[in-house]
Parts: sequence; C-alpha cells; structure tokens
Amino acid sequence: MHHQMMLAVCLVCAALAPARAELTRSDVAGVEASPRPGAVLPLSVRLRDENGVARPIRQWLTGGPSVWVLADFTCDTLCGSVVSTVSDALRRSGLRPGQDFDLNVVSFDPQDTAENAKEMKQAQVGLQALGDATHVLRGDASDVVGLTKAFGFEAVYDRDQLRYAHPAAAFVVTADGRIARALPGLGLDPANLRLALVEAGQGRIGGWTDHVRLMCYGFDPASGLYTLAVGRLLKATGLATLVLLGLLIVALLRHEREAARS
Repeated sequence: MHHQMMLAVCLVCAALAPARAELTRSDVAGVEASPRPGAVLPLSVRLRDENGVARPIRQWLTGGPSVWVLADFTCDTLCGSVVSTVSDALRRSGLRPGQDFDLNVVSFDPQDTAENAKEMKQAQVGLQALGDATHVLRGDASDVVGLTKAFGFEAVYDRDQLRYAHPAAAFVVTADGRIARALPGLGLDPANLRLALVEAGQGRIGGWTDHVRLMCYGFDPASGLYTLAVGRLLKATGLATLVLLGLLIVALLRHEREAARS
C-alpha cells in the first residue's frame, strides 16, 4: 500500500493533546499503516473477545471478507471516531453483516483489559447495530506485535501524555487472511468500502452491478479510494464496440447472401 496514502489518513490521538514537545517530528514520521503487498495475517495468533473467548485468527475469519480496525480501547480522542466511522460505513454499504462481512476491532495496546473491551463495545452504537458480526478483540503483547507487523501498523507511545500516536486506518481482509486493502479510517465512503469488500469477496458477495463497477473503477493508492479508471473503461467500451461492429458485419453479409440466392 502506498506510503503517502497512509500519511494522509494519519490522524493521531496525541496530536489533540496540549502543544508540548513529547514526540519529535522524526517520531511522528514513523507513524504509518502500510502493509506489504500480499501480506497475510498470522493465522495461528490467538485473540480474545470481550467475553474472554479465545480463538486463533483463522477462526475469527468466518468464510467471507472482513474489516479490521486497530484501536486503543482507552483512547479518548480519535479511536472512537474511527470505529464509529467504519461501523457506520458498513451499515450504509448495503451489505449484510455476518453474511457478507464481519468487523473486527483489535486493541494494539496489550494493556487493554476485558473491561476496556466491553466499554468500547457498549459505547459504540454502530458496533451494537451490526450485532454478532462485530468482534472486539485483544491479544498478548507478543501476539499484538505479530498482528501489527502484518498490517504494517506503526504507533509511537507518548510517555508524557500516556497516549499513542497512531494511524487512523481500516483494513479489508480476505477469507483466507490476506490483507487486500488499507483504507482511511475517517471520511470513509460506504460505496468505496462496499467495492473493497466485493473485491475481497472474490465473487462471493455483491451483485453483478458491483462487479461491473469494479471493472470500470480502479483503486487509487494515493488517495485510498476507488476512482474511475478511464483507460480501463475506454478499453472495455472499445472492445464492446468492436464486438458489435463485427456482429453487424456478419449480419449484413448474411443478408447479402440471402438476397443473392433469392
């Protein structure tokens, strides 16, 4: 995923604190969410939900695409807004929670407790609206490191403010655990999120109109959005024109032969 796109969506919790010199510019420059192309989640890593149910990541992948958000459950600035934005975009996407997608909100702070997870879920109306399709998950410190590394998720802890500077991003993951897309966690458009999920679903979700749109739209890594791919559209329409022209020529030749016989 393109580095500049992730910097554009890098809205950090520490930035809203009173202006002080806790983090240097070089510290903040290391904050990003940039997974390697083709990166796969560590499927054997075990994560626990707010009720203490522990499963390896492969079992939190329920057979379809999913959206993952990394958050600090005790962050009182932007984390809640990111989770709210993503859950709202999912509700407005037109896709069916639990059938077409799941949403996994994972703490990147190993100090977060089960109580923090419950408070996060109870405070988010959007998570409750998605019902059983939502999972609020935690892991041990070593497991969290493996997961954030797969996502290319880099955060910096501000010891003076007791906060993390971290990216605001959402990730679309395929059923087999491959990270398909990184999208902005704020200002996320439901239509773009739907297309990302349809693409990650590999034909299993969405209608034929979605797949036509995917053919005509391309993903712009610089903005993190699906945009009109003019070249691809022209290629598709040009091919269609050639096919129609060929059919017209065949019809005219057949009509001419029939006219000659009569």
